[in-house]
Amino acid sequence: MSVLLTRCKDDDANIFRAYAEGKFTYSDGKFLEDPIHLVSNKKVIAESYPKESGSFVLAGPYEKNSYKLQLKNFKIKSFSTETAGCKISADSLSIEIPDGVTYIIFNDITLK
Repeated sequence: MSVLLTRCKDDDANIFRAYAEGKFTYSDGKFLEDPIHLVSNKKVIAESYPKESGSFVLAGPYEKNSYKLQLKNFKIKSFSTETAGCKISADSLSIEIPDGVTYIIFNDITLK
């Protein structure tokens, strides 16, 4: 029985999490009705709704690849973070986060 428990613990040690937190600046209150996502390999790994203040926290399983913070109906005008290599996608609906970054804080994400 102890072999099975040890094996589970080893598997758990190999699971990494992707964390993203920050704050949105928005002018349309409808923004609060849509979820925000962390997406990796075209798969949603985390979903949450921003608080009324615009703040959010997302966490999901991380695999070795880049991932993105994605919105459904609102476009991103600009953002600030101390993490290098992030960029707004061509459609302005997401912020691409580079491979290897497992924790990121967005000081502000301003919507169009």
